[in-house]
Amino acid sequence: MDSETHRHARAGHAQPRILIAAGEASGDMYAAELMPRLIARLPGLTAFGLGGTQSRAAGIDTIVDLDQVSVMGLVEVLRHYGQLRAAMNTLVEALDRERPDLVIAIDFQEFNQRLAKAAKARGIPVLFFVAPQVWAWRAGRARHFDRYADHMAVLFDFEVPLFAQHGLPTTQVGHPLLDLIDREAPDRDKARRALSIHDEPTIGLLPGSRRGEIERLLPIFLATAEQLLAASPARRFLLPRAGSIDPEWLAAQIEAAGPSPALRDRLTIAEGGARQVMAASDALLVASGTATLEAALIGTPQVIAYRSNALTYALARRLVRVEHVGLPNIILGREAVPERIQHDATPTRLASDVESILTTDGARQQRTALAEIRGRLGAGGALDRLADLAAGMVRRPPGND
Repeated sequence: MDSETHRHARAGHAQPRILIAAGEASGDMYAAELMPRLIARLPGLTAFGLGGTQSRAAGIDTIVDLDQVSVMGLVEVLRHYGQLRAAMNTLVEALDRERPDLVIAIDFQEFNQRLAKAAKARGIPVLFFVAPQVWAWRAGRARHFDRYADHMAVLFDFEVPLFAQHGLPTTQVGHPLLDLIDREAPDRDKARRALSIHDEPTIGLLPGSRRGEIERLLPIFLATAEQLLAASPARRFLLPRAGSIDPEWLAAQIEAAGPSPALRDRLTIAEGGARQVMAASDALLVASGTATLEAALIGTPQVIAYRSNALTYALARRLVRVEHVGLPNIILGREAVPERIQHDATPTRLASDVESILTTDGARQQRTALAEIRGRLGAGGALDRLADLAAGMVRRPPGND
């Protein structure tokens, strides 16, 4: 079905309908922020698709929950193939049943590319937000992305020509975190008061938002905390719990790691969210991902760590063409933040990195570098620009100019 046929098929539906697919915590956050902006531009809008607690709170009917699909890495995907296929089938059936005016695919690349291809095969326009990192993998992949998208909305200015040169309409909307951090991040004093922190040196532990990440990184982060506490018993440790993580499950993961009585006494599970922990802490241990950029914009010095399945890591090393994995370092083009990946992410190495932040000039040096990042992310208003693009595509689908 082409776009013209799809337009006629939808003509009997007076109210606009959009499928929004956000399969990760960051995408769920962006979808929730995008929804009221879409409603303001498209009165009567209903939205459904893939998302989590934040999407649901914003009024999106999440017919698939992101917990069902939120896995990373080749081996992890193979292990969860059945539930990923079931989720895809549910969404494709919804494309056929609901005939939405538009699909907005938010990052979550491999899964959303398959969904977007299915939508385009049905003549449903696709707006893809957050480009695949073809500059890190194979730049030649950009020439084929018109199979998945009618319009690409990207974060960074250097991404525009990568897709536009192949005829895919591409717009830099900027990074939503600029607005979200400015609006929502508490200042340091407020965050510390909320967590009952006084003058103690405080370290935030952020092992990720997916269960697989937490299972791999939390034991390492807690072992790192043991070393840091042994060096200075006055230190405090904060562990935020993401809304998607069951508190009993997280408690079981902590128990399995076997923290000492001293660490149990100095460890606080923070229910106020990761940004509160970022603002309250003097240093952070952070799983590689969007959280590293959030912490950078808040200005808290950090150490980036990550571990994946050994086979996944081996394949990635053969394919990835960038020197850095942490978003702050990728944006800056240099290692301003320590990165400890795979077997380099040991408690001894991580404790040493954190000590350098807490006891040397490392914190000042890193804050100076992190201050450069804001200027490289463009202007604010990213989600307003994204909503404008989406509303325009609903009113005038591609091929109907």
